[in-house]
Amino acid sequence: MLLNLDRNRPEPLYRQIIDGVRALIDDGTLELGRPLPSSRRLAAQLGVDRTTVTEAYAELQAMGCLRSRPGSYTIVQRRGGTEAGVPDVPCPVKWKEMVRPEAEEAYRAFRGPSAEPPSRPKSRGDIISLAQLDPDPRLFPLAQIHRVFTRSLWSHAHEPFEYGSYQGYEPLRDHLARRMRLHGVGVSADDILVTNGAQQALDLLIRLLGRPGTKVVVESPTYSLMIPLLGINGVTAVPIRMKGDGMDLDRLEVTLEKEKIAFVYTMPNFQNPTGITTDHEHRTRLLSLCRSRGVPIVEDGFEEDMKYFGKVDLPIKSMDGGNVVIYVGTFSKALFPGLRVGWIAAAPDCVQRLTAVKRFADLTSNHLAQVFMYHFCEEGHYDNHLRRLHRAYRKRLALTLRTMEEHLPSSVTWTEPPGGYTLWVRMPRRMTGAELEALLRPHGVAVSAGQNFFCGGAASEYFRLCIARTDEEEIREGVRRLGKALKAEFGPAGRPGR
Repeated sequence: MLLNLDRNRPEPLYRQIIDGVRALIDDGTLELGRPLPSSRRLAAQLGVDRTTVTEAYAELQAMGCLRSRPGSYTIVQRRGGTEAGVPDVPCPVKWKEMVRPEAEEAYRAFRGPSAEPPSRPKSRGDIISLAQLDPDPRLFPLAQIHRVFTRSLWSHAHEPFEYGSYQGYEPLRDHLARRMRLHGVGVSADDILVTNGAQQALDLLIRLLGRPGTKVVVESPTYSLMIPLLGINGVTAVPIRMKGDGMDLDRLEVTLEKEKIAFVYTMPNFQNPTGITTDHEHRTRLLSLCRSRGVPIVEDGFEEDMKYFGKVDLPIKSMDGGNVVIYVGTFSKALFPGLRVGWIAAAPDCVQRLTAVKRFADLTSNHLAQVFMYHFCEEGHYDNHLRRLHRAYRKRLALTLRTMEEHLPSSVTWTEPPGGYTLWVRMPRRMTGAELEALLRPHGVAVSAGQNFFCGGAASEYFRLCIARTDEEEIREGVRRLGKALKAEFGPAGRPGR
């Protein structure tokens, strides 16, 4: 099977494989029932990672172009999944017309050029990715994970395999409450709901508080998946620009006076994408503005434990005497994202209502994962892992800042966060995501385009650089490549006086 892949094109390689196979099917070169090469064989033939071919085959199966059975070949089938001898008739369901407009918009965003499947390889031999915000698997404490999983399974008989509590595994909730009290947050197990990661926590909160047509304040820029998540629920995002010290609170005050706001969404520590951490005064004023108007604050503490330099800033929730703040936490950014264990800490009345909504959505969260997480934390492995992460990422972040200083043009600026994984870089002019990728791809480096983090998704002069998945050698080379690309576009390096 001959496919021509062009590494200079903006389309990802897996997408080029999909388009090439579909073209061969459509023109009859690949006949019905024809077996395709194995993923390993095709990967070797094309000179790509096997995961790239596996991902392409999986999407082609989802499209109905291929069929695969365990222990057998992947073969060509008719579009729509019909077998040989079965009439191929048009589908009478007009899906585009049937679905809600908000769902169709989410579909377009999902299929857009900036959408990258979580399973896609983050760095390949030809590309160093400074884009992905998920932990480096080379730092996973695999030996401890295996031991704790085994003990959790054998010491609890059948319990981990049964439905758990709607609110979450009580020993884990008790541990999370104790952990939050160390951060100054006075909560008990009854104030906590365990969720399938922070993403589900945000979805539940939007369902609970955001009626269709209501408005939610978000930082601008903000977490990229929060924008479509609000949209699919029919909720309007009201962006408030980020300043050097955090959300523009003067503008927020005007907005709260003029608009009816369902809640304010903020990331006070290592904000995604800017990396900004707000100080105590900023947090105090934000809390005062919202408390005086009865507007909840959703505090996303997705990287709460990832402070490398300076004093630790306590969560806004630690100052919350009136239960205005709803805290969202997760283990995904410090342990491993596939676990999907997050939590919400809030007033009991809020948690009970969230639990009811969650029950009808998915019954319970993954009980086995919760049992494991409880033992992993209770035995001290999580805290040991955090100390290891801090040592590794303190070096990586310091190296990133030094290397950017050395290699990036003087016309390019960036934030200098005290922790977390992300830096926010500003270029002299705006670029679309496609333009930025076209600039960087020939140099073998990738970042996250700024337009992904703003409501409306217009071209942006910013991009996010992330060190979560790169080691020191990859950082040195990736930033060097980045600097070479930016110097070719914006001028020479050299930062006198800095």
